[in-house]
Amino acid sequence: MILPHINEIASLCAAHGIKQAIVSPGSRSAAISLAFENHPEIDVKVVADERSAAFIGMGIALQKQEAVALICTSGSAAFNYAPAIAEAYYQEIPLLVITADRPPEWVNQYDGQTIQQEDIYGKHVKAAFNLPVDLSHSDAQWHANRLVNEAILATRSFPKGPVHLNVPLREPFYPGEDDKFEYPKVRKIESLEAEKTLSEANWNELLGLWKSFSNRLIVVGQSNPDTELSQALADLAQKTGTPIINEITANQHGIENVITKQDVFLQGQPKLEAPELLITLGNSLISKNLKEFLRKNPTKAHWHIRQGSRLNDSLRQVTHVIDQKPAQFIQTLTTLVSESDTSAFGEAWSSLGREVEKKAQDFLHQATFGEFKAVQTCLNQLPTQGQLHLANSMSVRYANFIGLRQNEVSVYCNRGTSGIDGSNSTAVGAALSTDDMVTLITGDMAFLYDRNAFWHPYDLNNLRIIVMNNAGGGIFGMIKGPRSLASYEKLFQTNQPITAKLTAKEFGFEYATAKNDDQLNDELKSFFNPSSSAKILEVFSDPKVNEKVLADFKAYCLGL
Repeated sequence: MILPHINEIASLCAAHGIKQAIVSPGSRSAAISLAFENHPEIDVKVVADERSAAFIGMGIALQKQEAVALICTSGSAAFNYAPAIAEAYYQEIPLLVITADRPPEWVNQYDGQTIQQEDIYGKHVKAAFNLPVDLSHSDAQWHANRLVNEAILATRSFPKGPVHLNVPLREPFYPGEDDKFEYPKVRKIESLEAEKTLSEANWNELLGLWKSFSNRLIVVGQSNPDTELSQALADLAQKTGTPIINEITANQHGIENVITKQDVFLQGQPKLEAPELLITLGNSLISKNLKEFLRKNPTKAHWHIRQGSRLNDSLRQVTHVIDQKPAQFIQTLTTLVSESDTSAFGEAWSSLGREVEKKAQDFLHQATFGEFKAVQTCLNQLPTQGQLHLANSMSVRYANFIGLRQNEVSVYCNRGTSGIDGSNSTAVGAALSTDDMVTLITGDMAFLYDRNAFWHPYDLNNLRIIVMNNAGGGIFGMIKGPRSLASYEKLFQTNQPITAKLTAKEFGFEYATAKNDDQLNDELKSFFNPSSSAKILEVFSDPKVNEKVLADFKAYCLGL
């Protein structure tokens, strides 16, 4: 039989603009999957592995900046969503997580695929809702409609994020031969948000602080591409000479004279003044050296600009949280402050950034071949437009050391929880959402961990994957603690002999390898050309050489 309240979930999603759903097959979830599949406004994709499915859905939501529905059956299937849900929570990516469940009377009765699913994701979802199992009474129907509306609205209120909708179902839940899927008009609850502005008194306070400090610094953490914000920051920097630190995941690559080498020059404890006024935007920071410098050198005022009430005080010195769209705040600030030249403080930071930038280029030009130089070569040959996805561990760190030449490349990385899981799947989700070229630079461990990202029938001819294979967890050899231990290779290095060759063969991807500069440059000449499938380029390197090159790079840039 067809369950009208389940069809209503699909109708409400479509009415609220959720037009993409990722389904993982299952029996208990059949009614939900069929309701979404038969809805004329919803595109359903099927991915068998729930862990990969959730990251693929997150990758789609990241591109569209709209919620994607995830649908799975009851039991452990729901738990497999957890890594992506945690990542989405801290990256503030909207997801509507719909899990089918057994009726409440069967929980803890040792029945098949029955676990405790209410609040299964704990504090890693913005909200969790449990639909009533018996909807025979009109009050229960009204209640269910309200809960689904509330769940969808919660995904998009700031900060955006994942929301769990648990749906207990009794049998029968398969349609009969004569049943037809119908989607009558449903009650959609709108939430109208007013644009937030600061009062005149608030602005007077902030402008008083601005004028009282000459040492000002702006730091942009992980942010989605935003041309309005980029222009606002460029205008403020030009008018006031305020230096801006841009990490590669901040997506402010086009701002003139932006500082990008902070993770290099701050490791040597340079004789730099700390800012008196620090303005931060965005989410997490990659640079440990930047975070440690700012924590050890407290500012007199720290403004963090973000939408929503969540407090991010990771630098331990926030004095003002400003709940406003960052571009709007920076635009208004620029109109209200006086024009000024770059201060001695700003020039010191900027000149050191330029000096280290030149040293970094000089070093890598003559460096021994390894994954560091290979990443630079790949970054320099990216298409002028498109997307760059970076896996965690060394890929994102190398890219942050190097920076981008192409101003119109958007950069993504799962820095919400900074795990290696889901990097392939997130890039796949992006590739399914755009016609642009999507390039993933990843390590062998992160790549192999997430091979089920490709286990589906969907076309990925705009996906390019560059695997830096150092035969294990090379990052641990670059950290003082693990590498000095007798059990380093066993517990940390994780030596592994597997390559990406068979994965490419299994999924019909083009495959090539490189073991030196000449081979890499030859392969890259055609790597980004159009093709009928995804392409994998696997770059092999010696982890010992990689360790030495990175250590020499840091020493050279610091003049040691």
